[in-house]
Amino acid sequence: MISLGVVLVPFLVVLGTRLGRDPSLVRSPLLGKAAPVFDLPRIDAPGKLGSADLAARVFVINFWASWCIPCREETPVLESFYRRWQPAGVELVGISYADEAGDAMGFRRKLGGTWPLVNDPGDRTALEYGVRGVPETFVVDGRGVIMAKLIGAVREGTLDEVLEQIRAGGAPISARNDRYRTNP
Repeated sequence: MISLGVVLVPFLVVLGTRLGRDPSLVRSPLLGKAAPVFDLPRIDAPGKLGSADLAARVFVINFWASWCIPCREETPVLESFYRRWQPAGVELVGISYADEAGDAMGFRRKLGGTWPLVNDPGDRTALEYGVRGVPETFVVDGRGVIMAKLIGAVREGTLDEVLEQIRAGGAPISARNDRYRTNP
């Protein structure tokens, strides 16, 4: 009986300290740190695309999947963002998560989009970024530092606001912006 208490009490203490906290709101330990390096095969074109190709530029990484409903909803928002910011040198990279390249290209043909898409074999890059589900979006500044992590479908204007805050010298940003998780 005493051994059960020895095991149960610490468990209840940990559980009690976590009650009422949303685990999706945990700030990424990567915020303010160098973005993990990647060099991944393109889905939409021949060759590879890597973080070295984006050096000294602000870039946005969107982890997504063809089976992800919120990813479908955010596609026109991402395209609108890309058309506005790509001429200013900001790149957007879509990294396919737990998906097949053929399904990803089918998604692109059906829903559109013009930003580069890459495959993440074994989801290694997603693991390095700490991705827990899709969509998740990261904004990396020109120094290669992760300045923002957005959980859930990106809404119109959100990435614009993040980039303006970064340009103004703002601190790293962690936000939850997914109507699917906040209003089921």
